[in-house]
Amino acid sequence: MSSFDSHTENIQKQFNRQAEEYAQTKQAKDVHAMAGLVRLTKTNASSLTLDVACGPGRLTMAFANHAKQATGLDVTENLLNIARAEAAKLAINNVEFVHGSALAIPFDNGTFDTVSCRAAFHHFAAPEQVLKEMARVLKPEGEIVIADILGNEEAAKAAQHDALEQLCDPTHVRCLSKTAFQGLFDAMGLDVASFRFGTMDYEVEQWLLHGGPSKAQKQAIRSRFGQSVVSDETGLEAREDQGVLKFTHQTAVFVLEHAGKVLS
Repeated sequence: MSSFDSHTENIQKQFNRQAEEYAQTKQAKDVHAMAGLVRLTKTNASSLTLDVACGPGRLTMAFANHAKQATGLDVTENLLNIARAEAAKLAINNVEFVHGSALAIPFDNGTFDTVSCRAAFHHFAAPEQVLKEMARVLKPEGEIVIADILGNEEAAKAAQHDALEQLCDPTHVRCLSKTAFQGLFDAMGLDVASFRFGTMDYEVEQWLLHGGPSKAQKQAIRSRFGQSVVSDETGLEAREDQGVLKFTHQTAVFVLEHAGKVLS
């Protein structure tokens, strides 16, 4: 019997089902973006790093290229198996992939120099608990890296965006806005050492592949994007380019540090 909560079990089911498709998506394969995240950190040959909700493990392996030891944590066995196979193929020996939940990270307090989480906070039903766990296993002088898509500051557009994401992938919970992220960091006693905002462009048909929605859901998603071309009701800059529906995610990277104390 699983010891995970129901939402985490749903994430397991969704990503076990979609593991191969997700591992081949643009954002999961973007090794240049992974390397860029590592460069934002102080990771060096003596560092111990943890990648939370690591998925197919490409960010974990990017850290392994610079660290003493890199660990990836995920609840999805099929994604972990893909990560292990890729690490073996690339002969990366200082990497380990561990099965476990971000809500109760299975490591001792103050273990890691860097704790990262990429493209996952919008899946967390309790992001504050995940961040508290990430801070707990971080060394006093360590750093946390969070990279994710952003929610709109306008509540109506944010709600439309989240509804669209949930149609494609039912494990999506909420895209946090810049303001919501800052509130979360403040509540956890974490300082923002640096940040970077950007964008990620998608073709709608390409984006649909990661979630594996039904035929009816795909049609509903296309229809909503079509409406948003005129109204921008989702805040995703939906547009049609030579007959192809496209949109843009706003993205953020935050590098965080303890604000003078270790959280208990």
